[in-house]
Amino acid sequence: MGIPDSSRDPLFLVLFTWVFVSIYTLHEKVQNSEEYFNIPYGWERMPRWYMLLARCFGCAVIEDTWHYFLHRLLHHKKIYKYIHKVHHEFQAPFGMEAEYAHPLETLILGTGFFIGIMLFCDHVILLWAWVTVRLLETIDVHSGYDIPLNPLNLIPFYAGSRHHDFHHMNFIGNYASTFTWWDRIFGTDTQFVAYTEKMKSGKKTE
Repeated sequence: MGIPDSSRDPLFLVLFTWVFVSIYTLHEKVQNSEEYFNIPYGWERMPRWYMLLARCFGCAVIEDTWHYFLHRLLHHKKIYKYIHKVHHEFQAPFGMEAEYAHPLETLILGTGFFIGIMLFCDHVILLWAWVTVRLLETIDVHSGYDIPLNPLNLIPFYAGSRHHDFHHMNFIGNYASTFTWWDRIFGTDTQFVAYTEKMKSGKKTE
């Protein structure tokens, strides 16, 4: 199931995906949060900041795990050209490209976003906090810039833009979205590690 060539404009696809997939899904979740999911939204039930932070971290771990295995599956040679190839049309990522993907990919990989919400959400503020955190993270790793003093780099095992830039350049390995541990455990970062070491040794000899 491909996308017609006329629909391949990056801005068109990003807007289409957000309007018809992401925003609609989020709207339904928030609109029915208390009635169907028993998620309160009143000020008196607002969680403490440290609990909100802990739950956002839990959501990130779950999403990263889901993303690693499903993203790796989307790279399988039998299905890659039908879905995930759209996202890899850009070998040098930039901010908007973070959301440039086949609508099916948005649904498949985006499911991981909601698993943590279903498990941890005790207030609608967590939904919006997690949306903000996830967007900041995905734009950062697709920005194409390894920004000095980036506060996200203070997070242990944070992948960052270099990790994901290599994925777009090499197409193989570095499948995780946020953290590096799954790639390290399953050895899908070996080419990235070798490339990084080569770059470091090259700088030393200059």
